[in-house]
Amino acid sequence: EMAAAGAVHQGKPPLLPARHRRAAVGSIARAVPQLGRGNMSDYDVVVCGGGPSGATTAFYAARAGLRVALIDRAKFPRDKACGGLLTPRVLSELPELKPVIEPVIECASHDVRLYSPSMKYRIDFDFGPQTPWNIRREIFDNALLEAARDAGAEVFTGTRASGFDFNGGVTVTTPQGDLTAQVVVGAMGPNDPLAQLMRKERGVAPWHDGEIGTALMWEPEVGRDFMEHAFGDKRSLLVHFRPAGIEGYGWVFPKDTILNIGFGGYNRTIKSINVREIWKGYLELLRNDGYFPANDPDPPVKGAPLPLGGPLRATTMERTLIVGDSAGMVSPLSGEGIYYGMHAGKLAVETIQQALASGDFSQRALDSYHRAWQHAFGQELRDLSFFAKLALKFPERMVYYGTRDPKMCEIFADLFLGVTPGGLGKRKPVARALRNVIRYPYFGWG
Repeated sequence: EMAAAGAVHQGKPPLLPARHRRAAVGSIARAVPQLGRGNMSDYDVVVCGGGPSGATTAFYAARAGLRVALIDRAKFPRDKACGGLLTPRVLSELPELKPVIEPVIECASHDVRLYSPSMKYRIDFDFGPQTPWNIRREIFDNALLEAARDAGAEVFTGTRASGFDFNGGVTVTTPQGDLTAQVVVGAMGPNDPLAQLMRKERGVAPWHDGEIGTALMWEPEVGRDFMEHAFGDKRSLLVHFRPAGIEGYGWVFPKDTILNIGFGGYNRTIKSINVREIWKGYLELLRNDGYFPANDPDPPVKGAPLPLGGPLRATTMERTLIVGDSAGMVSPLSGEGIYYGMHAGKLAVETIQQALASGDFSQRALDSYHRAWQHAFGQELRDLSFFAKLALKFPERMVYYGTRDPKMCEIFADLFLGVTPGGLGKRKPVARALRNVIRYPYFGWG
């Protein structure tokens, strides 16, 4: 573990051969605990949702010696529509999970190419030591779930939370039986029913189409030879702003032998387009530029909702905490939410421990969790929300400025991919953009 941590510090984690990585985490052959119908099982905390934020919450809770149940309606391993890019902060903020995460990293991407909508301008940015890592969600999520199990959590997959009852504790109803606990954590994504209960209790309005987006992607196998020819040792990331006019971006994130190709945007525009036609056009663009095999058939596309309106102003109620996508902890600019959700899960456990020690499970007591994640990354998400409006409204102009101004290039790439802890703050990018409006007349001659 020490050798691995040292290697990560140098920007190059030790990677097992791909077949060994998949063999290590690609199966859950162990017996899964079974709930008998009507059975009452007593826990300190029940985590609803087995994705990265929920599994991380269960991992840290079990590691702290709490009695933990983790439930998810899916059978694992299962895939998820996502770019599958980890920022360095995942490893630095959650060091206890390094031995779990490092073996499933596919490769590093050392730079990014950001294209303007017209393809006339391109930002090339080298990440230096802040290298992001590529993972495959099917493998990564399963590894985190198994880590929670190994830490002592009881894991129930294929188990859907169908109801919640609060009466001197909390009872989570499932078709397989009931689970009782002192605290429940919601980590079931944008449509989380527990988060909806919390919203109603706290007076938080539901998301509308201007706050929800959709990510559409697929991961075709292209082979290592093509990958090395097209993307080289740097495994360069590609980002295309507003492909076919979508209010969002398209991406290509190269893994070991698989390309993660996708595009996403706000539902207010996604609902008005022909997805199949845009997907076909984006693949043709990549073929023409040599980033997708010319003779390979078009892969199918799958999608998932993304909350892009920023984090909720309330993330707790009595005996309840909400983490990850359920709480809107997603970058409104890039759609990245893995780091925020996992970090929130770790912070949630600290508050749960305090509540169990004091016996106080009121909203007021649990709000220490809300303050903790706000302090850790709340301002960053607010800054990203502000900059997303600027970048997605004027992407041609912002990329143009980035080609002229190295500092603007750094700010733009950094805010988009979130490689600097704590964010850069909205004043810097806005002030820099205003400076560039004067210094470099748009499309001009400055």
